[in-house]
Amino acid sequence: MTKTYKYIIEGVVGVVVLSIFLLSSGIINPSWNPFVQPPSGEVLENAIYNLSKIEKMRILALVDLSIEQPKKITGVLNLNQAIDYSNKDQKKNLTDFNLSVGIEGLDLSLGAQMIGIDKNLYLKINNLPSYLPLGVDVETLKNKWLLIDPAKVGLLGSVASTSDEVKKSQDEALLNDLKTLITDKNLFKLKRNLGKETIDGQIATHYSAEVDKQTAKEVVPQIFSIISKRLPDSGDATYQQDLQKSLDEFKQNFDEIWKALGGINFEVWIDENSQTLKKVKFTKEIQQNKILIEVAFTEFGKDFAIEQPVEFKPIEDVLPPDLLGIATTTAPK
Repeated sequence: MTKTYKYIIEGVVGVVVLSIFLLSSGIINPSWNPFVQPPSGEVLENAIYNLSKIEKMRILALVDLSIEQPKKITGVLNLNQAIDYSNKDQKKNLTDFNLSVGIEGLDLSLGAQMIGIDKNLYLKINNLPSYLPLGVDVETLKNKWLLIDPAKVGLLGSVASTSDEVKKSQDEALLNDLKTLITDKNLFKLKRNLGKETIDGQIATHYSAEVDKQTAKEVVPQIFSIISKRLPDSGDATYQQDLQKSLDEFKQNFDEIWKALGGINFEVWIDENSQTLKKVKFTKEIQQNKILIEVAFTEFGKDFAIEQPVEFKPIEDVLPPDLLGIATTTAPK
C-alpha cells in the first residue's frame, strides 16, 4: 500500500470514528430542477450546527468499505443510536451496532449494545469471535452487561473529575468554536439542488455538495487542534509533539491525498422548515477501492426508554487489568 493510500484509509477511519458526521441517487427525480440555484454553503454549516442542538433523536449509520489492494478487505458497520440529552446532568444514549470484517477469507463479526448514562458506559456483547486473544473465555462475555467506568480505565483522564457545570461550559465553547471556524471559512459548497424529498415524514431539500480544497487544507488541522484540547492527554508534552507531527504530515501530504481522492463530493438532505441536517451520503471509488458512508438523523424530540441495566459487572472484574490499561494494586486487609 502506498503512503498516499495509507493516509487515505487512515483518514476515512478517522472520519468514521470522529464523527462520521461531515460527510446519488435522486438525480433522476421529477422534482429536480437544474435551474434552481442552491443557496450558499453556509446553509449546510448552519444545518449541521442546528442538528448539534437537537436533544433527542435517533441516528442510523451505515459504513460499507471494500479494499482490493494489496489485500482483499471488506467491512460493514451498521449503527442505530438513540440519544436523550434533555437532562444536562444525565445525558443518555442507547446504541446497537453490528460490525462484519472480511480479510482474505477470514471473517469476523461483532455485535453489541451499549447504554451511556452520564459518564458511565454499559456494554453487552451479543456476538464476538471465539479466537480473540482477550485472556478470558469469550463465551463468558456474551449477553452480560459490563460497566465501563471511564475514570477507572483511563478513558477520560482529568475530564472525569471536571464538574458538570464546567463540562457543560466547555462543551458549549467547543461547539461554538467549531461553528465559527467552519462558517467563517466556508468549508462546504452546495453545488446543485436535486429537489424535494420526504425524509422521516418531513419535506427536505436534497443537495449535491463538496468540500472546498483550499479551505479544507487550512481548516482541518485547526479542527483537530480544537478538539484535541478536550482530550485527556492534551496537556502531555509527548501528546503535543505527536499531534504536531501528525498535523505537519497532513499539510505536507495534503495535495497528494486530495489528488488521489479526486476531491470530496457528497449529498445532503436538509429539513425545509427547521433547516436541520437530516441525512448525509458519501460514496467514493479509488482504483477499485470503494467506500459508502450514509447517516440519517430521525425522530427529533421523541422520548426513548434508556435506563441503567438492572444487573451488571465492572469490566475490570471480567477482563484482565493489563488489557484495560489499569494499574493493579493490592488492597490492604
